[in-house]
Order: sequence, then structure tokens, then C-alpha cells
Amino acid sequence: MADVTLTKGVRANLLQLQRNEALRLQVADSLATGRRVNRVADDPQDFYAGRAAANRVGDLFELKSGINQALSSAEVASVGLHAVEDLTRQLRGIATAAQGGTAEQRQAAAEQFDQIRSQITSLAGDASYAGVGLIDDPADEQTTRVGDLSGADITVSGGAASSDALGIGTAGGDYNGFATDADIDAALNDLAGATRQVRSSGQRVGADIASLTTRREFTQDLSNTLQAAEDKLTGADLNEDAARQMALQLQDRFATAGLQFTVRTESLVADLLNSGRA
Repeated sequence: MADVTLTKGVRANLLQLQRNEALRLQVADSLATGRRVNRVADDPQDFYAGRAAANRVGDLFELKSGINQALSSAEVASVGLHAVEDLTRQLRGIATAAQGGTAEQRQAAAEQFDQIRSQITSLAGDASYAGVGLIDDPADEQTTRVGDLSGADITVSGGAASSDALGIGTAGGDYNGFATDADIDAALNDLAGATRQVRSSGQRVGADIASLTTRREFTQDLSNTLQAAEDKLTGADLNEDAARQMALQLQDRFATAGLQFTVRTESLVADLLNSGRA
């Protein structure tokens, strides 16, 4: 089979059509994915810079997940401490009301006191999240990594809030069944100390919640910023790509028309030359 020889004009138009086809595929890919850079060959520098930004966004997502878990644990502890303080307040009311009462009234108050006292311990044990009990007895401690580059972390330390840990004795045993006002005064004194301890733990947990919340918001804002940076590096300008697609379609038409004209012209010249030899 004889080799096909292309003239300069035909070759130029064919090469233009091939270039247009490659560009058209690239534009179509950008329009379909919404990204200008989908592979290394598209733009090596922006591809790797975009990948680095995307990888860090992924790391920050994992970091934020851990922060959210720590926040949930701390918030559960905070709710628990508020409830413990409410129960402690109830105990103070029971003890105060028993002062000056009859022996039967004091005995009834002591029994009610011990019932509510036991609720404090069970509530402290129930105030846990994902196996972390920051006010259980003994209390857990939770350390959470909050810095992806710095490696910084925040440790949330609650404080045991059981009746024993708070120093609240039993009315029937430690406070002599509220037999005298002096026994009740001893109970009230211990309850005042327990309240101070609960509030101190609440303030500490509240400060940790504030720190974790700030870190979570910062991590989210940083993720959004990095995502925007990655979009700038690799994202497509759909309006520009749509215009390029139309321009390529027009160039195809011109190149095809030019190819047809060149072939027709060369054919006519060949016919004239052949007729002249006849």
C-alpha cells in the first residue's frame, strides 16, 4: 500500500483539529468536574499545592471530630455539676428545716437527707459521655489534641462529685441522725464546702468548654479558608470554560472548512495538471 502524502495545507488543518480536540476534552472535563486541575499533567504546581491544602483539610476534619467529642464530655459534666449543686441545695433545705424540730421530725429529715445524698453519687456516675466520666468517682481526665501543626492539646479535668468526694456525710451516721442542732450545723458546714467544691469544678469545666469551643470554631474557619484556597488553585471558571468551548467549536468549523477548501483546491490543481499532460 502506497504511503499517503499530506500537503502542508492539509497537515496544518489536521493538526489544528487535533489540538482543538485535546483542548475540547480538557474543557469538557473541567465543566463536568468543576475543576480546572484534575491530574498532575493539567498543572503540576497547582495540583500538588491543591492536594496539600486538601490533605490538611482532611486532618483538620479529624481534629474537629475529636474536639467535638471532648466538648460533649465536658458539657455532660457541666450539666451533671449543675444537677449536683441543685441536690446539694435540697440537702441544705432539709437540714435547715430540721433545726428546732421534734425528734420525729429530725429523724424523718435525716432519712430524707440520706435518700437525696445517695442520688448525688448515682447522678455523678451517670454524667458520662462515650465512657468518659469527668465527675464520676474516681473522675476521668480527657486530653484532646487541638493543633494539627503545633500538636497543642487541651486537658479537661473535672472532679469527682459523689457525696463522699464532696465530703457530704450520712445523716444517720456522720451527723448522728440530726439529734441536735449541733449535728445539723455540722451537716450544713459540710454542705457549704461541697457547694464551693462543685462550683469550683463547674468553673474549671466551663473554662475548658470555652477553650474547646474557640478551638473548634478556629478549626472550622481554617478548614473553610484552606478549602477556598484549594478551590482557587484547582477550581474551574465555568463561565470561562463555557466560552472556550464555544470558541473551540468555531475553530473546528473554520479548520474543517479550511481543510475542505484546501483539498478541493489541490484536487482542482491536480486535475488541471493532468489535463495539460493529456
